[in-house]
Amino acid sequence: MAGLKILWFNWRCIKHPLAGGAEVYTHEVTRRLVQMGFEVVLVTSKPKGLPANEWIDGYKIVRGGSRLTVYRKAQILYSKLKENGWIPDVVVDEVNTIPFMTPLYSNEPIVMLIHQLCRDCWSHAVHPLIQPLGWFAEKIMHKPYIKASQSGKLKAIITVSESTVRDLLELGYPDRTIRIVHNGVDWDYYKDCLNNNGEGRGNTVLYFGRITRYKRIEDLLMAWKIVQSRRQDVNLVIAGRPDPKYLNRLKRLASKLSLERITFKLNVPRKEKKRLLASAKVLVYTSTREGWGQTVLEAAACKTPAIAQDVPGLRDSVKNNKTGLIVPPRDPRSLAEAILDLLENEEYRLILAENAYKYAKNFTWDNTAESFAEVLKGITNA
Repeated sequence: MAGLKILWFNWRCIKHPLAGGAEVYTHEVTRRLVQMGFEVVLVTSKPKGLPANEWIDGYKIVRGGSRLTVYRKAQILYSKLKENGWIPDVVVDEVNTIPFMTPLYSNEPIVMLIHQLCRDCWSHAVHPLIQPLGWFAEKIMHKPYIKASQSGKLKAIITVSESTVRDLLELGYPDRTIRIVHNGVDWDYYKDCLNNNGEGRGNTVLYFGRITRYKRIEDLLMAWKIVQSRRQDVNLVIAGRPDPKYLNRLKRLASKLSLERITFKLNVPRKEKKRLLASAKVLVYTSTREGWGQTVLEAAACKTPAIAQDVPGLRDSVKNNKTGLIVPPRDPRSLAEAILDLLENEEYRLILAENAYKYAKNFTWDNTAESFAEVLKGITNA
């Protein structure tokens, strides 16, 4: 629908130093919406070094406020855009724990985009004893959205996995408003990383993602203690953007456990990420929860199967005994046995790798954007 104007709120943009999977999703969808004829303005926070206004791949970014003040700033920018004559047809409110509270001030149809609830992650974001208070506050912040979805002001809720759908239904959102629009894979970028027969792969186990508390990488380190007692020819690489305090905690734990053959790779560029995914025997993910697990799909595009803990999001992106292995959470021994199983049974690992690749082929950003556009057009035509 040419000319449809989308005002999109997200706390970070693709250029933000802390951008993650949610920002990849936003960028890949918005740039394709522009190609379809939509007009998109993304309102987001302004970290140091980034301009207040910028065009990226056809959509406009308007930045203002910090991590915490961006929510109030977004309301101000919303009003200014309308005062200057730019009236959106739809407002997309992307919720990353703290929502923009658009039902309280937006007059346009609202679409909420939410990848996951924070929920039990609160115990890792703050002191564990405060977790119940954090989860209580999160539920309170959703009440205006639940009310708006029941009244029809919030037209649709887009999420990325069945796990998050169940969480939303439990909160009280009506089933009729929820749509799943999955993540995608940049196949043009990952098409050259295939290793059909495992050639060139070292005996490397890889974690790739943010190195922060809710990822529970200590579970992997404790599992590695068991792995290294039985295999002397394997290496563990932990790569990603670190929280310095948590990184130091992991290094102290590794020293305490007398772990060997561990390499930390920090702030890895995209090209190196692809090389690591393509050269590893297996990807391991130990998060408390995920919306989906973007890196799981990207590893699958490189025919690298994943071992993940049985938590929301990861149990959606990894199909147990088909595209990878699912193990109980906070169970280092089960995790170690799964790692050893794939290291010692190459035939089985290759079957999972091939299945993971075929499964990942179902996910493209073009399909994601088309499904997203269908939701937007559906609510504006209603």
